[in-house]
Amino acid sequence: MAPLDEKVQEFLKAPLFGKIATLKKDGSPHVTPIWYMYDDGKLVVNTTTDRVKFRNIKRDPRVSLLVDDGYSYVMILGKARVATERDPKKDIESLAIRYRGEEQGRKSARERYWKMDRVTLEILPEKVVAEIG
Repeated sequence: MAPLDEKVQEFLKAPLFGKIATLKKDGSPHVTPIWYMYDDGKLVVNTTTDRVKFRNIKRDPRVSLLVDDGYSYVMILGKARVATERDPKKDIESLAIRYRGEEQGRKSARERYWKMDRVTLEILPEKVVAEIG
């Protein structure tokens, strides 16, 4: 796992949207926006089991996650794994609070996201490319 320096860690703690790239069966990229959170050297994302990105990761765990603010960016290249030891409902609630605020995040997690078949994925960084101004 590639270590993330303090400047990169601080950048990743901001509630910016990520863009995750996975590989389709034919090898072409599939890119989607995603919520993420930084947790002890890993990036944590949560998705539903019917999403293309989840099927792609199950078949080929190689991913790239880009987080930017329009000027500065961090790109993480690595492998994603299904984090079966984590609670996907707790993780989606944490993500919803991170991006929507305490009240709206809890409400949307319980009224919407908890009703979906969800999974938490951890992205283990192998290479980090960053330009932080």
